[in-house]
Amino acid sequence: MADRPSNSSLDNSQQDQGGASANRRLAHRFPFVALAELVEIKSGERITAQTTQLSSGGCYTGALNPFAEDTAVRVRLSKDGKVFESAGRVLHVHVEFGMGIVFENVAPEQQRVLDAWLAASAS
Repeated sequence: MADRPSNSSLDNSQQDQGGASANRRLAHRFPFVALAELVEIKSGERITAQTTQLSSGGCYTGALNPFAEDTAVRVRLSKDGKVFESAGRVLHVHVEFGMGIVFENVAPEQQRVLDAWLAASAS
């Protein structure tokens, strides 16, 4: 499972039917501002937005008119002369606010860019 937007860096636990807590987040998210260009694979529709959070598995982007959940997208993030590109999918949507994107099939060289950004954000 991938990230969900949250105002805190730690996820709230969810109660399952048995009453036990289960943490739903797999990766720590960091505040991260970058230019995001998202292209819907099927239609070619393009959205230019800004990221607000980044993790090893995805990002959250602000967008007034986000794509629908489960939309396949091409992701391009740009910051300080560095570029990250990957396939992705819209995991969840907050209408008129933004969307959570999960990265898919990240190439090794792109993973290195992502890892460098995350390391800088953690320090």
